[in-house]
Amino acid sequence: MIRSALVAVLLTWLLGCAHADRAQIADGATTWVALSNGFAEANPLLSGLSGPAILAVKIGVTQAVKQTPNEVCEPGLMGLTVAGYGAALWNIGVMAGSGPAAIPVALGLVLWQWDSWVVDARDTCAPGIIGSNIAYEVLDEEYELLVYRGGHP
Repeated sequence: MIRSALVAVLLTWLLGCAHADRAQIADGATTWVALSNGFAEANPLLSGLSGPAILAVKIGVTQAVKQTPNEVCEPGLMGLTVAGYGAALWNIGVMAGSGPAAIPVALGLVLWQWDSWVVDARDTCAPGIIGSNIAYEVLDEEYELLVYRGGHP
């Protein structure tokens, strides 16, 4: 259990601070802990995988969504954030003996943090990422800073 917690902390530090990252890492880490304590994965898409493999899939999907155009990225990150935190709370509830007890906690978290998550999704999907439909044009002054001309900077 300590190993999965350390992996989750390390991944959070390495992958950035987007809420979707944290939510998916929380879900993956609590799933890993649950699986190592004899619980079964309820998601049929992930049910045959180990805890580390589930965590890797969750991180990979989140990073892939970040590379999509804003029209997909923003709602995608919101979905991953809400689902990730909800699933993490559900996992904790199941391990504590009652998964449904997590529902009001998850709803409260969504109501409390929604605006923060919207801003985070918008900022994470801001122009300049791969897949953005907004082109960046280099100005002449910027080009001169990037390229050495005539043998001198």
